[in-house]
Amino acid sequence: MDVSGGNHKHKAPWKRMSKEELDNQYSPSRWVVRLGAEEAMRTYSQIGDEVTKRARATRRSLLDVPYGAGEGEKLDIYLPEAVSEAMPFLVFFHGGYWQSGSKDTSAFMVNPLTAQGVAVVIVAYDIAPKGTLDQMVDQVTQSIVFVQKQYPGNQGIYLCGHSAGAHLAAMMLLADWTKHGVMPNLRGFFLLSGVYDLEPIMHTSENAPLLPTLRCATEGGKPPLKSSTIWTTLKSFGT
Repeated sequence: MDVSGGNHKHKAPWKRMSKEELDNQYSPSRWVVRLGAEEAMRTYSQIGDEVTKRARATRRSLLDVPYGAGEGEKLDIYLPEAVSEAMPFLVFFHGGYWQSGSKDTSAFMVNPLTAQGVAVVIVAYDIAPKGTLDQMVDQVTQSIVFVQKQYPGNQGIYLCGHSAGAHLAAMMLLADWTKHGVMPNLRGFFLLSGVYDLEPIMHTSENAPLLPTLRCATEGGKPPLKSSTIWTTLKSFGT
């Protein structure tokens, strides 16, 4: 039985899938042929932990810097050897279906980028079930405002996110920066394996910890992710 029932004609492809098939399609770890799902997740976590420890041991860093008042609103800043006010910044948001992952296992890009003079910022946000999608979008916005205010002479802020983190980074294309009294010097986006249409997730087991409302899922948090504005903007960036 398909997830929505009724006539299949004119339906989005995911609406013609059974719940089991949809679960399978939305579980990337199940598609790792060489290791299997559980081993793939363990390996991914282990590598992330190792490279982050190496980055913290070999690079100048400011860890657990608060960008907001919340307990989970912290970020890590990794600096190149030659620090200047005009450094470019890469700001990274981890993935994990908005319910797992951590900045403390996400510093895989730090060493090669800082070696080229790029400062790297890795952001933590309140994952589900503690955090809602709206809260996560707000926290990511706050983190960018913080970086811009702390380093106003930056040579450019480049946002990078993986999976759920790519969704959160994409949401910044619609942020109302005037509310924050600052216009961040955003120069580019690197969106890796992003999840942008959230409605199908409502019909998978991944939805349980997240529990988005239909309105939140179809809008992708706030502001609406599925509006023509976001897709036109994403297309202009070549994603």
